[in-house]
Amino acid sequence: MKRKILLFSMILILVIGFIMNQYIQMVFHMNIFQYFWGSHQLTQEDRDYLKAHGPIIYGADNNAPPLRFYDTESEQYKGIVIDFLQALAIELETEIRFEPMVWEDALKALEAGETDICDMYPSKERAEKYLFSDPVYYQRGIILARADDLSIKSVADLKGKRVGVQKGDYVYEFLMTTGYDLNYVFGQDYEANLEMFRQGEVDYIVGDEPVISYFLNAYNISEQYRIVDEPLYELPSVFSMPADHKKMQVIINKGIYALNETNIIDKIQQKWFGISTPIGSDQKGPRVTLLIMGASFFVAMIVLLILLWNLELKKAVDEQTRALIASKNHLQTMIDGLEQAIVVITEEFKILSTNRQFHLFFEQSSKLSFDAVVPHMTEVMKEGLVYLQRPCEIILRGRTCKITPHKVEYSAYPMATYLLIIEDITDKKVNEARLLQENKMAAVGQLATGVAHEIRNPLGLIRNYVYLLRKQAPIEPMLIKAISVIEESVDKASNIIDNLLNFSRLSDEVDSEVALKPFIEKIIDLNDKLMNRSKLSYQLILEDVSIHIKEESLKHIIINLMNNAIDAMTDGGQLTIWLYKKEEQVNIHIIDRGEGMSEETLNKLYDPFFTTKKVGEGTGLGLYIAFNELQKNDGKIKVISKLKTGSTFKIQFTDKIRDGGGYETR
Repeated sequence: MKRKILLFSMILILVIGFIMNQYIQMVFHMNIFQYFWGSHQLTQEDRDYLKAHGPIIYGADNNAPPLRFYDTESEQYKGIVIDFLQALAIELETEIRFEPMVWEDALKALEAGETDICDMYPSKERAEKYLFSDPVYYQRGIILARADDLSIKSVADLKGKRVGVQKGDYVYEFLMTTGYDLNYVFGQDYEANLEMFRQGEVDYIVGDEPVISYFLNAYNISEQYRIVDEPLYELPSVFSMPADHKKMQVIINKGIYALNETNIIDKIQQKWFGISTPIGSDQKGPRVTLLIMGASFFVAMIVLLILLWNLELKKAVDEQTRALIASKNHLQTMIDGLEQAIVVITEEFKILSTNRQFHLFFEQSSKLSFDAVVPHMTEVMKEGLVYLQRPCEIILRGRTCKITPHKVEYSAYPMATYLLIIEDITDKKVNEARLLQENKMAAVGQLATGVAHEIRNPLGLIRNYVYLLRKQAPIEPMLIKAISVIEESVDKASNIIDNLLNFSRLSDEVDSEVALKPFIEKIIDLNDKLMNRSKLSYQLILEDVSIHIKEESLKHIIINLMNNAIDAMTDGGQLTIWLYKKEEQVNIHIIDRGEGMSEETLNKLYDPFFTTKKVGEGTGLGLYIAFNELQKNDGKIKVISKLKTGSTFKIQFTDKIRDGGGYETR
């Protein structure tokens, strides 16, 4: 408890220190360490430096009222900044001389060391040349537009416009950072820019709000122009000095600190404007912020105390509870993270515990009997699992699963218990079967290439000798007929070899344009003998359609569906393939007049290893792989089947297609 009190006290001190630091930074522009431990009073060393230096020379714009301007009537340099510098001279016990000049010349004089200080906005570029004091006053950069010109709402709207800017003014440096393409027109001072604006030589002028507002009032033209609501920036103005005047910077900051404590800038502002928006920093904001932060901190501390008290009361109970459940949760977390479904059962196959994957796989949470979850287990399988500790394979929810048993001790149950690990091995077996099939197809392709080469050589010889026979004259009619039959047989054999090579060739897994009509006709040609032996006829209704697709995938899909249709018509019949396009859809219907399928068979049609054929006649992977290939090609499949009537497989692809027409019946 003592440690918590100490921690609470440290937090309290840190938060109070943070609030005070924020307040001091907002009011005095320094951190808490500078405020309490820094030196804010002039030392004898400072006085000696000022005495040796002589008068401080201030050079700035001679025509930027009300900040600073040269009054021709009184021949005096006046303005808010001038009044502040006079007060600063008194505070520093030294003389400050004023050198009014054109603003651009004032910057050059400061850089050359001809003057000591000048008030300006701090920037990264100027920091390379000058040192900056603490902030003196704040002002905004604004855009001045004509009263009837409502098109300008922000700096982005100035693109391509003529914009009047005072030479050397910070506003030009700021606008250059925006990246907008503006047409700049430079004037000697703000008054010259305003005159160019009135004469239509520029479209807009930009600069310091107090100066522009002063000239609008002085010329009594405030109603003819408007200040755009969104300011360009709102920044503090500081006194800058040459980079080697480090000691001067420290002394100037001490004077500014002393004047800020007396709110001299607000008094000067009231002298020039009366009751108006101050150019000094607003003191109300920090006080309101401090009040809100203090109140929030107090409420937070009360809440923290209540929470600490409640935590202490619950600590003993929580520690005991955590000790009891830590081991169980740790083990359960690891088990739930496994990909396999895990269940603990008794010898009677009553479920004692499961992991998360078991519930996800079987979608069961309330079944207490393993038989209810897995209803198709035989007694032989159960005995093998429990007594022989022998793994088994079983079809669960259309997936092939391997169940591996382990005898365990379960503290919540005194009798013998067994942990069953259920692993989905469907994809593994499918991949193995697919790899085997691919190897077979590769071997078939190599064999077909070799056979085609060996057969084409004698075919070439036969064709040559037939040609020579035709050249013999005279030839008997019987011999002419025999030669024609030989030529037709050679051409047919050659076509068969071409089709065999085309459909045994491995293709890349890339989309290509496939003309579907000749593609399907070649597949029919390859199966022509098989259909004749099975007493089958076929009908082709084929439009001239092309599609971008993976050719090898499409070949696999069509051959599998057509072979299934042929196998379904054991007593003969007619196979129909209908190819057509509708809007942007390519449709292929494969129709048989075979035995048809029941509702139960249709529900399992795409399950891997599901087959209605005899053992050794089918793997149960044909339609499963065809379905996956369809999904890869964004295709859809629909089956309509009725027992004793036949089945129709409808596949559909989306693609840009070309028209034509073709109809063949046989």
